[in-house]
Amino acid sequence: MKKFLSLLLAAMLVMSMAACGTDTPASDDTPAGDDEVSEVTSVRILLPHIGDQSYMDVTANAAKLLAAKYGDAMDVQVVEMGDDEADWEPANMQAADEGHDIIISGNWQYEGAMLAVAAEYPDIMYLNFDYSSAEANSLDNVYAITYAAHEIGYLTGVVAGVKSQTGIIGGVVGQNNAGMNQFMAGYIQGAADANPEIKVIITYVGSYTDPATAKEQTIGMLNAGADIVWGCAGGSGNGVFEAVAEARAAGDETVWALGVDTDQYVSMSAQPELANTILTSGLKNCDVAITNAVTAMLEGTAPFGTQEMLGYATGAVGLAENDYYLANMTEEELAAVKALTDKVLDGTTKVVDELATPGVFDKYYEQYGLK
Repeated sequence: MKKFLSLLLAAMLVMSMAACGTDTPASDDTPAGDDEVSEVTSVRILLPHIGDQSYMDVTANAAKLLAAKYGDAMDVQVVEMGDDEADWEPANMQAADEGHDIIISGNWQYEGAMLAVAAEYPDIMYLNFDYSSAEANSLDNVYAITYAAHEIGYLTGVVAGVKSQTGIIGGVVGQNNAGMNQFMAGYIQGAADANPEIKVIITYVGSYTDPATAKEQTIGMLNAGADIVWGCAGGSGNGVFEAVAEARAAGDETVWALGVDTDQYVSMSAQPELANTILTSGLKNCDVAITNAVTAMLEGTAPFGTQEMLGYATGAVGLAENDYYLANMTEEELAAVKALTDKVLDGTTKVVDELATPGVFDKYYEQYGLK
């Protein structure tokens, strides 16, 4: 059993004795505040890579949030495993052998490597920060969370449908699978709720690290009349921004890109010519969710062996409503977006979910896809 877990059990015993009327002297090991722990807690976040200015980077940012919250009481580091699948399980095994208290990894691409090792190390607490298979993540030492990607898609689609002047929008997607089409089904639904006459073009890059292909696909969409394109493709999405930037530089300032996972207007700020194409981004707040989950682990309230979906109502997903977005939306457009997104918050609008209802993406794309 890990040292800090032993301390947690000891603290629970002290509380139990106090409840029974036993006088227990104060201990120097008692945490001084809610955000402190008695011993240094070792945390590792295992990712294939960072630097995509999107999904991986917002996840890695959890290390900064945890360091800010716990200070010297926590040793938290990000480990880059590399993009070769053969390296993922050895990286997880090394982290486990090093004896860290909490190991964070997951996602449909590499959760298998983490879970294979987690089964062999039941005393280590694991967090799958974006799980895919509920059954695989039912281990007693694994807490798994995910995000309502269909709601991210819906929110982003509402903005696209409200803002589009041509009535044609696009979506450049990393890969063609149910998880990514979960985003796209919501995207089409949101756009159609904003504009029932909307037409949508969806393409698949086949990779999250191929901006050249994404750029080529975006150019094709713009040539077909699309004026809003959502880059839902990790690092490949930079190609969307490049294509839109070139179109705007050529004089068409009515075309916009949309970002994903993090506020990409901010993350791309070192390249203002690209940042200025990004009207808003659909947010997947992995860093905040990880911080909350680790806190629950330290407090002994994390529901290990279970899986949880986090959505718009809890702030786990949303829209980047920064000053740039507000400055480039009219009051009428902002009001239209709010009217539709509020219906998701209060439950009036039920967003379709490709994972829960397979085939709903095909249904929506058949109806609204540009023929």
